[in-house]
Order: sequence, then structure tokens, then C-alpha cells
Amino acid sequence: MREVVLQQPQVRLQQAPVCHVSKLPKSAEVFPDLDKIRRDAEIKHKEERNKKIGQRLTDVKDSNNKPLTSIEVAMLRLKKLLGNSAKSNKGNSSKTSSGSSLFRGFVGGGGNSDSTASRMVEMNKLKRSAKGDSRINVSDRVYVWVIYTSDDDTTFEVKSAQFFSKRWPIGKMLDSSADISKIKNVNNREVDESLRLAMFRKVRSGEKGTTSEFVYIPTSGRVEKEIKDGDEVYILRGKR
Repeated sequence: MREVVLQQPQVRLQQAPVCHVSKLPKSAEVFPDLDKIRRDAEIKHKEERNKKIGQRLTDVKDSNNKPLTSIEVAMLRLKKLLGNSAKSNKGNSSKTSSGSSLFRGFVGGGGNSDSTASRMVEMNKLKRSAKGDSRINVSDRVYVWVIYTSDDDTTFEVKSAQFFSKRWPIGKMLDSSADISKIKNVNNREVDESLRLAMFRKVRSGEKGTTSEFVYIPTSGRVEKEIKDGDEVYILRGKR
């Protein structure tokens, strides 16, 4: 019987094509000062975050393309709104706001606004109509006029009588006033600085130490040091 031998087919292995991978330069070669750039960026970020609220830079820039702080942005808007309010109030002797006392010309004041009698009448009216936390002891209360506006308004439309505790920090006063006035308050969130509410106080008659018409009230301050009965306080957002 013949033996049959089966031959296995020969398989030729083809050599895979050689891929020439280009060698990318190291980041240190492209950016020789990369470590310094990173360190500088970290330092700048920390410095910006360590600044007090109101002193941090916003996305708003001045005519020289320089970023403004939220205080500067809010001050610009305050002056613009007051200018618009002064124009719109010409010829109007009074204006009533919902839930508040008569909104009398707070821009510029009346002719006899500095008289003692006028101040007493105004203070009595302020105390009678003021809103606030009823749990605050009467002896600890400070009464102020709060002037505020919505983000879309072009003038100041509301003047509200409110009271706060002398023992509070300004930040708590601002939060309380925003709640009473039903103003959207995002100050306790991580948002653009220009979206935060800022508080300014009108300079008192005969007050020394300032050349400006308004004084910025930092949230880190205390009510007993920054606020007095009868003060006019402006609350607004720096967003333009």
C-alpha cells in the first residue's frame, strides 16, 4: 500500500511597513519658561482670589481697555442711574412706591432738607414705615432709607424704609435688605464680580474726610461703624 504524503502550503509572512513616527519636541523646548509661566499664573490667581469682594477685577473695561473692579463698575452705574433719575424727576414733586413711603426727590434733596425740623419729621416717618427683622431689639435698631433698582431699570424707582441691627456685619445687612427689597442676591456664589450687589452711602451733610458724593460700604465692615440713623443707602449691581 502506498503511503500518501500531504504537503502543507507554505505561508509567506509579509513584513509590516515601517512607520516613521516624528518625535515631538518637549514642552520645555517649546516653552522654555513654562514653569515660570505656571508659577506666575498661580500667584496671580491667588492674589485675585484673596482680594476683598468689590476689589476683584471684572470683565468690564474702561476706555483704555483696563479691567475695572466691581466697585468701579457699580459706581459708574450709580452715577448714571442718578443722572437719569434727576432728569426724570424734573417737574414731579413726589412719587409713591409700593410698600414704601413717598419717594421724594432724593436726588439733590429739598430746599429745607438740612433744617432740624425737617430732619425730625423725616426720621419719624422713616421709623413708622421701616421694615426689618422684628426680633431685633429696638435699642439695637438703625433706620435707613434704602434706594434700589432692578437690573433692567434705567433710573432709581424705589425708596424703602428699613431697619437693621447695629451689631450686624455689613454683609448681613446687605443680605437682609436684598431679601426685604426682593432683589436677586448672588453675592454668596462664585460668579462674575460685576453681578454682585454693591452698597453705597450718600455722604452726610457736613461729613469730612471724603471728596466724593458717595461712600462705598465694604461687606467686611460693621453696621455700628458704617451706618447712622437717616442714612441714604444705595444698593445696585455693577452689571452694565
